Amino acid sequence: MTEPAPGQQGDDDQGAAGERLPQRPEPPPIRASDAERERVAAVVRQAVTDGRLTMVEGDERLRDVYAARFRRDLEPLTADLAPLPADGPSAAPASRPLGQLDRPAATTSVAVLSGVQKRGDWTPGHTHRVVAFLGGAELAFRDARLDDAGLVLGCIAIMGGIDLDLRGIPAGVEVTVQAVAIMGGVDVKVDEDTTVIEEGFGLLGAFDDGSGPPRRHDGPRVRITGLALMGGVSVSRKPTEVRRGDRRGEIEG
Repeated sequence: MTEPAPGQQGDDDQGAAGERLPQRPEPPPIRASDAERERVAAVVRQAVTDGRLTMVEGDERLRDVYAARFRRDLEPLTADLAPLPADGPSAAPASRPLGQLDRPAATTSVAVLSGVQKRGDWTPGHTHRVVAFLGGAELAFRDARLDDAGLVLGCIAIMGGIDLDLRGIPAGVEVTVQAVAIMGGVDVKVDEDTTVIEEGFGLLGAFDDGSGPPRRHDGPRVRITGLALMGGVSVSRKPTEVRRGDRRGEIEG
């Protein structure tokens, strides 16, 4: 039997040495940011709206989304939720350019034993608070100066009424309505392209989402939360009859 030459190894020795070579370490997992979690959560919520996930499945996945620490934990949660193909050549929802505007952090509309109206070209803060106590508030956002930062509406109606006209909100904008109706009412109108997510609670009162499904799923989104205590919060879907760009500020319906 021939001995291997000095400095050379046999096949067995080479294989054993190869097995003993240190393996290349895997790269460390990348931590997920809040923005990434919110993007995945939006996909899950849209799947619930589309009927691709049940409410129970959606709640389970949302819990996993907000518990995720790393990006790799987020990927499986939407792996089976690929975007659906577009429904034919129908036109995209009308929109206006978005970006970052110089908006205040918070603004307020107050109607105490009186009324307040805001229509036409006006600038709500990133959070706009509306209080109606034995009074009425009417706010229209079709021509309001909004950007891709979205809008939070904090509404309190105590023995009064608040009318929010959210028709004409541009695609890409998300509006959150935090409504508290105590022996009063908050009425929300949206257009045919708006996706509505209602998560409110009624105690001797009611949250009534009569909007039905949107015509498209790539329009604006309105999320409604809060409490109706011996009062009501309602959502209805009506077309915008005055064309966009008409600055008369009056929306019929």
